[in-house]
Amino acid sequence: MLDETRPAPVETVRSDTLRNDSWLTAWAVEIPRALSGIAKALQGGRLTDPILHRSRRDLKRLRSLLRLAPRSSFGLAEQTRNVTGELRRRLGHTRDATVMQKTLRVLADELGETAARIKPVLSAHHRIVSGALHRSSRRGDRDRIMRLQSLWRGRSCRGDVSDLHLQAVRTYARARRRAAKLGHGEIAALHPLRKACVDHQNHLDFFAKRPDGKIAARHDTVKKLRDQLGLCNDLEVLRDFVRTRADISAGDLIKLEEVLAKHHRRLVAKAVKLSGKLFDDKPRIFGKWLKREIEKSEADAARPEARSATETA
Repeated sequence: MLDETRPAPVETVRSDTLRNDSWLTAWAVEIPRALSGIAKALQGGRLTDPILHRSRRDLKRLRSLLRLAPRSSFGLAEQTRNVTGELRRRLGHTRDATVMQKTLRVLADELGETAARIKPVLSAHHRIVSGALHRSSRRGDRDRIMRLQSLWRGRSCRGDVSDLHLQAVRTYARARRRAAKLGHGEIAALHPLRKACVDHQNHLDFFAKRPDGKIAARHDTVKKLRDQLGLCNDLEVLRDFVRTRADISAGDLIKLEEVLAKHHRRLVAKAVKLSGKLFDDKPRIFGKWLKREIEKSEADAARPEARSATETA
């Protein structure tokens, strides 16, 4: 079995002709900027559902950007992932409680009275989990993130776009291996594939300079797969929670699992089909495609008419 943490040597693509340092500069600016946004969200007041959702989205985007880190920044990138990852997981408990309520509402017509009996259990759980995110703990999180922000702002990153490109291809390879496992019927690959798709989508977003370009088009398709996998996860979260509750009857659990399983099977079938298409190419082929599209976007940006259009806008 391949080690999920390291790409196989044959899948490593080194793009020695990519040498534009402006990409590395753009990446280095994004890290402290993302940390600053997260710190502001933790500053004070109540963590409402919209703020919580935005914070987790920003934390996931930051994780993806950190996975692009050149070798010179590996150590600090790993440290930042560890600190922000722990925060992301804690915020995830509250987010899961909110999503379970939403999922139950969507399925209410199919569940009938079962939904009405499960609803107060989910509401009580949401209140308990939300109360755990008290202001003092958030203050400590904010202090740690601001220290990381200072470290990144004072750091000089060495490398160029080829370093970022290499890490993006490794992420693609990781997603491809997990998609293959799902295609072979390994349902346990759903969650790892979802995480890899989040990183892959955010990497494409970073490189997509043109909204009408091929990188942006692939980004939109990956988002569709990510949404399908996310809905699968939402169903599993509700199912796993209800299984642990002694205050939900066996009959209601059976009814809920029947409805959840039906929707889960449909989503998995769609995800298998779409992921098979998205990750059909070998990493080497994807790497060449991405390199070509990056160079094309650079050439377009360097054209006089493109520059004048940007200045006019």
